[in-house]
Amino acid sequence: MYACKKEKSIEGLVTETHCGYSPYSDGSFFNYLYTNSNGDRSEYSVMVDGDTTINGQQYSVLYDGSANQFIRCNNGSYFLYEQELTLPGYQLEPGDRLFLRDNYTTGASWEDTVSVTISGVAQKGLLQYHILQQQAVHTVMGKEYKNVIVIRQDAAILAGETVFPAGTIATYYYALGVGHIETDSPTDTIRLLNYAIR
Repeated sequence: MYACKKEKSIEGLVTETHCGYSPYSDGSFFNYLYTNSNGDRSEYSVMVDGDTTINGQQYSVLYDGSANQFIRCNNGSYFLYEQELTLPGYQLEPGDRLFLRDNYTTGASWEDTVSVTISGVAQKGLLQYHILQQQAVHTVMGKEYKNVIVIRQDAAILAGETVFPAGTIATYYYALGVGHIETDSPTDTIRLLNYAIR
């Protein structure tokens, strides 16, 4: 349940807008440590491999060794393009997921609907985003990052006009001039080890 179909928001705006939370210039790389709930650990790298155009929009291409991610920014709004996914009995429609707004203040939120087809039945989910902190200081793997935005992502199921909460997906940390530095979910964590901006 990831592709966005529409977007609604409860807004609190920061006056200055920029795209400093996605410094994804060609050749830049980011090394992460993944740890699951059993304590298993592994490292992986994300490399910026140029850019591409999708539906007339330009995206940075991030390659993690197995798949590409497509990220773009527009005046402080950051989008991840989700490609169509078709599995037996399951289909996810392609589209943008608005995962970060750097010009929203602490307490602000927005949401996106998600369209999937499961066993031939069209269903809608809801992704809810809440800014827990703006311009925070956060330490990851012993390194202090400033101007960090902390976002909690929750999921819900839509049945007509009724919303049924399905719990928290994860809490994400983004640092100015660096991008994604940490993810905390109920089942695993991802933390930035080191990086180089080219």
